[in-house]
Amino acid sequence: MSTLGMAATLPGQTAGVSLFIDSFIEDVGLSRSLVSWLYTAATVLGSLALPLMGRLADRWGPRRMATLAVGLFALSCAGMGQAGGWIGVFVGFVCLRCFGQGTLGLINNHAVNLWFERRRGLAVGILGLGMAGATALFPPLIEEGIQAYGWQRTYLIMGGILAGAVLPLGALLYRDAPERYGLSPDRENAASETEASETEASEIGVPETSGLKDPELEASGPEGSGPETGAASEDEGETPGKDQGEIQDENQGESQGASAVGGIEPGVAYRTRTFWLFTGAGVYAAGLGTGLLFHHFSILEEAGIGRDLAAEFFIPLGALTAALNVGTGWLVDRYPPRLLLAAELVLYGALTGLLPWADTTAEVWAYGSVFGVAQGMHQALLGSVYAYYFGRLHHGTIRGLANTVFIGGTAIGPALLAVGPDFLGGFAAILWILTPVPFLLGAAALAGWAAGWDAATLQRAR
Repeated sequence: MSTLGMAATLPGQTAGVSLFIDSFIEDVGLSRSLVSWLYTAATVLGSLALPLMGRLADRWGPRRMATLAVGLFALSCAGMGQAGGWIGVFVGFVCLRCFGQGTLGLINNHAVNLWFERRRGLAVGILGLGMAGATALFPPLIEEGIQAYGWQRTYLIMGGILAGAVLPLGALLYRDAPERYGLSPDRENAASETEASETEASEIGVPETSGLKDPELEASGPEGSGPETGAASEDEGETPGKDQGEIQDENQGESQGASAVGGIEPGVAYRTRTFWLFTGAGVYAAGLGTGLLFHHFSILEEAGIGRDLAAEFFIPLGALTAALNVGTGWLVDRYPPRLLLAAELVLYGALTGLLPWADTTAEVWAYGSVFGVAQGMHQALLGSVYAYYFGRLHHGTIRGLANTVFIGGTAIGPALLAVGPDFLGGFAAILWILTPVPFLLGAAALAGWAAGWDAATLQRAR
């Protein structure tokens, strides 16, 4: 259900919104720069709700929150179809970004992280197939809808699909943390209590012979999927014995005949360099990816590529994003995330450095392929690392703040890339200016892995 829910976020993702940009410019009478800045401001404003949404997800659980988010998202699509001026477009952007890309995306990720520890990376990678599949399949269909019915009716159709199909399925199929049902995550089901040394190797997900354990997790003890049994929260020790149907909303993390949900307190997580390393890298990747998709047709038009060929870019993008979501998820269960982060960032650096020369069919497909690999790695890594390092108990809250910062990056991206044609003579100059940034972040990721950043802090937090 969460994978389907990720696909359903497409109308609020830049890959979906970008299809309507020309319609806003031509039919509503807005300039490209104004649309970019409206999108930027709306994205920032919509993201401010995410820490609250994450906190509510920790308290109320994914089922209620996803149902609420899908309902509001459907109304947002229907309302966007009625936008007739810059205010309507702005309000529509705020709602689409807040309830779709922001809240619903957060809830889908949170739901999966609650149920998996030992194979968390692979599970989150499979979750990413929803967005990857939607990116590959739906933009051409949406484009056909715009051509056949107009952009207003297309938005109404998307809202109707969300309300008529996704909403009832979500209410039926989403589930809260396994502890609510007397179950436990896959870690304990897959490997019951064993000797501490064996548990360390299996739960970190690194073969004992690989030599690639993350120094931070190796130092912080046997709970390898992050310090999962870290400092207990005030809500964790409620009195057991109630009927499951009578469990209060605030006891989301309570144990029901299984081990209690564990995790690091948000205040501890926010003070670690590990949190800000992945969050900073996420801001760059989100901002660049959003900017490239937002200005996709204009960037390739500058290189002499027509709209039809530019649309083919989405085919390798979606296919390889899907493949690398799963592949990187599998790797996250076995190797330190910071090493994988460094590899992802090198790809982003190559992407920005070489994109201005893409002017043939093969190069457009190569662009989509490299972008897909980088995006797939990014989604799988950022989808699992916060629970990996900081546990499940406060995952919604911690991830909510991270998502707010990420979405700030997505807001900056389109406006930042627009500086190129507005002031630097084209997109190429701004892309080359941005090229050194991912290489510097990649070097920081390698340094963090080698030095075992935050090991002492996380050990004390246990």
